[in-house]
Amino acid sequence: MTTLVVYFFVMIMVEEDIEALYNVARFKPAVQCSDFGQYYAYLGVDGNYDPNAFNNHCQHTHEFYNPWWMVDLCGQFVIEKIQLTNRQDVYLGQQMAYRLRNFFIEIFPKDPRQFANFPNVYGQVCYQHFEPLGPATFNFTCPSPIVGRYVRIIMRNNVSEVLHICEMEVLVSSASQEETYFKKLKNTKLLDKPFATLTNSDYFRCLQKCLQRKYTDYCTAFNWVTSTRSCQLFSVNPELALNLTSAVGTHFYIHSQK
Repeated sequence: MTTLVVYFFVMIMVEEDIEALYNVARFKPAVQCSDFGQYYAYLGVDGNYDPNAFNNHCQHTHEFYNPWWMVDLCGQFVIEKIQLTNRQDVYLGQQMAYRLRNFFIEIFPKDPRQFANFPNVYGQVCYQHFEPLGPATFNFTCPSPIVGRYVRIIMRNNVSEVLHICEMEVLVSSASQEETYFKKLKNTKLLDKPFATLTNSDYFRCLQKCLQRKYTDYCTAFNWVTSTRSCQLFSVNPELALNLTSAVGTHFYIHSQK
């Protein structure tokens, strides 16, 4: 399949009409100190809350000195709470949840990897926990709202060990400025089932609708069908391979980290 790929940049003001806090971490780019098998960093924000690591929806590092995992929110947000789903399966008679202990959830306004002494840097602490964490989903409230872009969880036991979580939500309030890149694939469409199909005058209206539903339905992509002047909205993880096919007159747009 041969397609023409075009990147374009959108600067938006995220003004969510949501009274409650909303999660801005899902499908955002994540990194970790090392990868254990195929338990990659993105699995910590893939929208799947399955707490059994053997079902392949949890991130997992190799043994590492003070292991860490981090998500880039791709914008500055007022962070109030963190929801964390810990691993809950049992392996060789041991509850895996108890591995998570003496950890810190820190927030940074910019990428801390740019500092020469990373990962031995310290951000603003939203939450810290010293005893082993149990097998459940937990909600941690920051002592006060923190403005930031990068959220890291790090264990500081000063030994080599593994880190694994099954899902993190970063819950924010208020408006913030966010930079978003989209990738356009001409004459290409996604074959997945859309969560909504809308009739619009042009592709830019589709883009607006997708952005408006970014944090309610986690819209990350859409098909713009020129023949019917309609768009199909999707909630898919841009980190994963997608079911794309050639389709003359249909153009596919997806969030991209250019």
